[in-house]
Amino acid sequence: MKTKNALNVSGGNLAGARVHVGDVNVRVSKSSKRPASYPEGCIGANLAKRNYVKYLVERYNHYREADTRFGRTARFHYSVLFRNIESKFKSPTYFIPELRFGELVDFLHYRIDNTILGRVNRKRGIPNYESFDEYMMQHMKTAVSG
Repeated sequence: MKTKNALNVSGGNLAGARVHVGDVNVRVSKSSKRPASYPEGCIGANLAKRNYVKYLVERYNHYREADTRFGRTARFHYSVLFRNIESKFKSPTYFIPELRFGELVDFLHYRIDNTILGRVNRKRGIPNYESFDEYMMQHMKTAVSG
């Protein structure tokens, strides 16, 4: 008598699906938990770089929300930026190799600068974001004084 073993797999495009592989019954859970740790050598494993990318993503989302004040009527989805990053870099945002950090930052800077508010700020000479070095200096001061 064959018995089917259950194996839980988290995340991925198969979330919520039941997959049969031979005598193994695989149930893919809908877990949105982050990994306990990111692999060595990726942006997620470097706290400073991960936080700077998170800062830029939040900045982009804030600027896109502000676009509605300038008349943009298209519905805004927060996940689109992460899907665009994954499409361009062929990897989820925080799993991109550290060697490509500069390329990812340039991509995010470009996206922020091309929002309506980003273009208005550039014309007025207002910076849209801090550079990585400025960001690190600001947060190092906060960490030391706090």
